Amino acid sequence: MLENSFFLGNALLEKPLNKDSLSYDWYISADQIFSGDTQGFEKFSKFFGMEFQISRFSLLDGNKISDSAVLAQDVKIYIGPGSHCAMIQGRLANGVVIPKIIIKKITSLMKKLEVIETKEFFQCVIQSFALVGENISFTFRYSSYSDSYTDFSEDGTNLGTAATKIDLAKWKVEDS
Repeated sequence: MLENSFFLGNALLEKPLNKDSLSYDWYISADQIFSGDTQGFEKFSKFFGMEFQISRFSLLDGNKISDSAVLAQDVKIYIGPGSHCAMIQGRLANGVVIPKIIIKKITSLMKKLEVIETKEFFQCVIQSFALVGENISFTFRYSSYSDSYTDFSEDGTNLGTAATKIDLAKWKVEDS
């Protein structure tokens, strides 16, 4: 097998799926729950994992969709322990609606921090909290979200952003 190649299914790929192979960190901010010491992101905490999935169930009638439904699963966050644990559990127990949870994927390009992905979830409710080894996980449900991705060249030039906004309650979709 070639060096720097790998199998995906039965196909041999010579380059990774992520062409840039950037190193990055995930950060989260919500309702004054999180804090950190990264300049420009003081109201954010670094976290190490996330599960986020939306899917569509469609019934096909010939060439058109005759009936469909969209399923938005709860977002699951994996994060280290800290004072945010008590605040998350308190908001869960009280059923507090969090107006916005922001998640950012940040990388360093040309010695400058750049946001390469932003997810914003609106009207959120914490659904679960769990101890996972020495860390924690929590899930939240949301009524709408926006998702944006910014591409950069190797020299740090911003190549543009693509985004979508989906309101699951009103079923309104906007792409840019």
